[in-house]
Amino acid sequence: MLKVLICTNHMASIGGSEIVALEVAECFKKNNYLVDIVANYIDSPVIEIAKNSDINLFNTDELPNPFNYDIVWSQHQVLPILINHYIDCFNNKTFFVFVHLSPYEHLETFGLYTERLLANKIFFNSQETYNQLSNFGVPIHISEVFYNAAPSEFICEKDSKNEQLKNILLVSNHPPQEVLDALDILKNEHGLNIINIGVKGHVGRLTPKMIEDADAVITIGKTVQYAIVSDTPVYCYDHFGGIGWLLIDNYKNSEQFNYSGRCCLRRISASEIVDEIITYFPKAKRDVSKIKSEILTKYNLDNYIINIINIAKESISEKTLNLEDRQKIGSESEIVKSIKQYYNAYNGLVSEHKQLTIDNNELIIKNSKLNSENSQILARIEEQKLKHQELLTKFQEISYNNEELIEQKESISSKLGQLIEQKESISSKLGQLIEQKESISNKLEQLIEEYNNQLLENQLNLDNYNQLLDSYNELETQYQKYKNTFFNRLTRRIKRLYNKNVD
Repeated sequence: MLKVLICTNHMASIGGSEIVALEVAECFKKNNYLVDIVANYIDSPVIEIAKNSDINLFNTDELPNPFNYDIVWSQHQVLPILINHYIDCFNNKTFFVFVHLSPYEHLETFGLYTERLLANKIFFNSQETYNQLSNFGVPIHISEVFYNAAPSEFICEKDSKNEQLKNILLVSNHPPQEVLDALDILKNEHGLNIINIGVKGHVGRLTPKMIEDADAVITIGKTVQYAIVSDTPVYCYDHFGGIGWLLIDNYKNSEQFNYSGRCCLRRISASEIVDEIITYFPKAKRDVSKIKSEILTKYNLDNYIINIINIAKESISEKTLNLEDRQKIGSESEIVKSIKQYYNAYNGLVSEHKQLTIDNNELIIKNSKLNSENSQILARIEEQKLKHQELLTKFQEISYNNEELIEQKESISSKLGQLIEQKESISSKLGQLIEQKESISNKLEQLIEEYNNQLLENQLNLDNYNQLLDSYNELETQYQKYKNTFFNRLTRRIKRLYNKNVD
C-alpha cells in the first residue's frame, strides 16, 4: 500500500497549519494511501481528531524514516531532523513536497539546505507568501500557489435567490473587539442568530455542515475558501482589519494576501461593520456565485493532491547527495533540533501557563464565591446594622415615651389622689344619702300603707255608691213606669172631658 508522511511542527490546538495537515492527510486517505503525521509537539484536541480520522500521529522523537514513504509533505522545516538521521537511506523513490503557509512566520521560511536539495514540489498558500519567499531563491519551475484550497466536501450549491440574512457564522481565534461589538448589535438589535467558532466561542473543528447552515461567514484566511466553494458570502475582517464583503470586483486583491485582511489593513467601527453587513449582504450573496465560478478549480484541494499523486508516480529523479550536501543537512538538522527544543520548552511553559491559568481561574472562581459570600455577610451585617439602628431609634422613642408616661403616671397619681379624696367625700355623702333613703323609704312605706287604707276605704265607698246607684236606677224605672201610666190616664181623661163638653 502506498504511504504518505506529513511533517509539521505542532499538532495540538485547532489552528491553520494543523488543519492543513489533517485535510491533506484525509485527502490522501481518500486516494487509498496509508497516512502518518509526525510533529515536534502533539497534544489534544488534535490527537483525538487524528485518531477519529484513522490517521497515525507520531512525535519526531520516534524518528520515522522518510525514505520509507512514497510521498512526504513537509511543513515548518521539521524534515531535516529525519533526513539527517536516515541520510544513509537516501534514495530517489520518495517524492518530497514542501509547503509554506505564511509570509512572515519564521517556521514558514524557505529551507536552508534540505528543501533546496530534495524538493520535487513547493506549495505556497498565497501569492503574498510566494512573493515574500522568492527573495530567498525559491525555484520557480517547481513552485505553485495552492490558495489554501478546501477539501471537496465543502463544495455545495445554495439558492442564490434567497437573500434573507438570518444566521451569521464567526470563525476566528483572534476576533477584534469591533467585530464582537458588531455581532452583539446584530444579535440584539437586528435579531440575527450568531454562531461563534474559535477561542472566544465554541472550540472545535469547522465542518462543511456549519458552513452550509450559515447565511454569511465573518472570517479571514482558510475559512474564506470553505465559504466561497459552498456559495456562502464572506465578510473578510479580523485582527488585521479587512476589506469587508468579498465581491466580484475586490476578491482577487484580497486573495493574493490569503484573505488575511493585510491587503488593505482597513479598520472600521462596530457600527460601520453592522451597516456594511446589513446593507451589502444582498450584493455579496449574488457575487459569491460569480466568484465561485472563477475559482472553483483552484480552490479544490483534491485537485492538488491528485496532481501530486500523478506526478509522484511519473517522477524520475537522479539526485545524489555528496559529502558537502550531507554536512549541510546535518548542520540544518542541528538548527532545527534547537528550534524544536525551544519550541518544546515554549510549549512546556504554555502548558504550565495553561495549568496556572486553570488554577488561577479556579482561585478566581473560589475568590468570587468568597467575595459573594463576603458580600452576603456584609449585606447581612448592614441589614443587622439597619435593624440595630431601627431598634436603637425605637428604644430612644420608647425612652422618650417612657419619660412622658412617667410624667403622665405622676399626673395620674396626683389626679388619683384627688379622686380618692373625692371618693371619700362622695362616700360620706353617699352614707348620708343612704340614711336619707332609709328615712324616705320608711315614710314611703307609711304613705303606701295609708294609700292602701284609703284605697280600701274608697273601695267600700264605691261599693256603697254602686248600691245606691242600683237603688236609684230601680226607683227611676218605677218612676218612669208610674209617670207613663199617669200621663196615659190623664190623657184619656182629658179626651173624655173634651168630648163631653163638645156635645
